[in-house]
Amino acid sequence: MTRRFRTVVVAGAVGVLVVGATTAGLITGLVGAEEPAAPTQPETKTVQVTRGDLRQTQELPGELGYGTPITVMSRREGIITWLPSAGVVVARGEQLYRVDDSPVAILYGDLPMYRTLTDDGVTPLLSGRDVDLVAENLTRLGYYDGPTDGTSYGRALSDAVATWQEARGLVGTGVLAPTDVVVTRGPVRIEQVIAQVGGDAAGETMTLTSTEKIIVLQATPEIAKSLAPGASVLVTLVDGTRVRAGVVSLGQQAVSAEVEGPPTVPVTVEVHRPKDVARAALGPVTAQFTTASATDVLSVPVTALLALSGGGYALERPDETLVPVTLGMIVDGLVEVEGIEAGATVVIAA
Repeated sequence: MTRRFRTVVVAGAVGVLVVGATTAGLITGLVGAEEPAAPTQPETKTVQVTRGDLRQTQELPGELGYGTPITVMSRREGIITWLPSAGVVVARGEQLYRVDDSPVAILYGDLPMYRTLTDDGVTPLLSGRDVDLVAENLTRLGYYDGPTDGTSYGRALSDAVATWQEARGLVGTGVLAPTDVVVTRGPVRIEQVIAQVGGDAAGETMTLTSTEKIIVLQATPEIAKSLAPGASVLVTLVDGTRVRAGVVSLGQQAVSAEVEGPPTVPVTVEVHRPKDVARAALGPVTAQFTTASATDVLSVPVTALLALSGGGYALERPDETLVPVTLGMIVDGLVEVEGIEAGATVVIAA
């Protein structure tokens, strides 16, 4: 007898008791009448215990863009005489802006220029990471062929700087000041122009971003703890296209959300194939990632579970035999079970 049929019988019995207590005279008057047909037992629904993988996932909102902009601060005194347009890409050796009609160029590296490099023939030669940075960049630009690691700012490097200066229409002094260049990690895209031509050069000039599209997700601090660089995510773009991506970095501290809700941590991810987003529209995205998984396990629909009176759960075979099972992960209406064989047929609630 199935669970559903047992419930119907109990309900019917209760109904008879109520009727008998309130309408006994009517029942007596119906003696000898045709008896109603017995209720039809509902069809038993069954499923098989299956083996496979279960995954628990979480979705996060995000934005496809060019990353968090950085602001360029000019420390040079003078008048801005030229500025690029928003959206323009500037690479190594190219001018970013001009002050008093003198170009301020981009060099690549991870250390800002912090002192003037010169070879005056009197003071000891300068050396350090900033000197190596200049040597590496001029090598890449084709103006220097000397050492780039542990080098000194001597005649060879000074002459290379002078040649580079002359090639850009400057006087080849061989002296390089911190205000002559802006150091970035690679090519940059002009996000917004802040300064104006004709205005004072000292101060904020523009904001820059990466030239590659990246995705920044917003996660609660608790969810962010479950993510780490290298974690895989599946991102749904504005047009519904899905692309694979990996976590690159996580913000160091939570920031207040722009809308009501808990604070969030920015999680930067990069798609595995940049061409997948090369022409994708900028805008909101959603990302799905796995928070927990179970491999090669048995599972059944949650509706197959029977709560036992003494505690725990069981599955019911078609012959009404109960099989106690241990539960594991519950995902999308399926529950991991142990204690029954794969392929077994069990009853589910109708």
